[in-house]
Amino acid sequence: MAEEAGRLSQPTGIMAVMAGAVECDAIIMNLAAQRAGVCLRFELLAAGVTRSSLGRRIEAGVLRPTVRGVYVVDGLAGERTPLHHAIVALPEAELSRFTAGRLQDFALDPAIDAATVHVAVPHGTNRRIDGVSIHRRRRPSASHDLVIIDGLPVTGPALTIVDLAAVVGPSRLRYLVQTQVRDQRPSLDEVIACFNSVARRGVNGIGPLRKVLRTMTDGEPVPDSALERATAMLLIEHGIDGFQPQYRPPWYDGIRGIVDFAHPELRIVLEADGRRWHRRDQDMTDDRRRDRLAARHGWTMIRVTWHEVTVRPAATADDVRAIAAERQRLLEIAA
Repeated sequence: MAEEAGRLSQPTGIMAVMAGAVECDAIIMNLAAQRAGVCLRFELLAAGVTRSSLGRRIEAGVLRPTVRGVYVVDGLAGERTPLHHAIVALPEAELSRFTAGRLQDFALDPAIDAATVHVAVPHGTNRRIDGVSIHRRRRPSASHDLVIIDGLPVTGPALTIVDLAAVVGPSRLRYLVQTQVRDQRPSLDEVIACFNSVARRGVNGIGPLRKVLRTMTDGEPVPDSALERATAMLLIEHGIDGFQPQYRPPWYDGIRGIVDFAHPELRIVLEADGRRWHRRDQDMTDDRRRDRLAARHGWTMIRVTWHEVTVRPAATADDVRAIAAERQRLLEIAA
């Protein structure tokens, strides 16, 4: 009877081992599938895979060790695998430069090697990984400068442009900025704001990018928001009353037509957009249309630039004040 019981228990033991192996494989595959075949040793151990099971699967070729603590399941690998591998191996990294540009459909030179993964890491990171180009930042990227694509941290459009300014030529940089801004990926204001946040002596690419942005504005690159604040301060400091910000004039259609500042009583529009780069010819046509709409409704349009507001504010304020006085005189005569 004891011998028979032993024979009956043997298959049961084999089945248990087989069931454990199947469960172990399922854990490995489930975790690796989340990152295009990349998985971490500590995650596998935490999920219940034993060290001996890991060793057997490494010997069998199911798990391929790469850098310390990182494995790849080649059967699950795809085009995103090198990207996930770089981020897993460098936990504080984000995909940057050409890799970030390709993930966001930037107008990049197709001749550039697409096999290399570009990442940005904090200054002081010393790890090296085959096939990964590591760029070190003096300061960590701000969270608002990053986006998540397929679960991967990626420098956002504006920061990607700033990074690429260090490694592409002037003509390609100009084309890249104009093409991306044209499609609002990112907007010109977003590029300028990012540029201003990182621009400092010694940062590669700042000089060439500054030149490009100057050609797209009327001088130093500043966001529209900064220009509007400067215009508001000009009105306050020079005692010019009656102008309301973000005003909806009579021709506002619920979608387009809000103006930067307006004096409803005198029917004057003050647009602080002289430095704005027009994304396409249609934008200039829209501005002319707004000017005609204002004239049709009996309003006067004034446009000011960053240079006028910041370099010659007194003269600009005198011009606005003179126009307001003339409008007051004409309205009194008409009354």
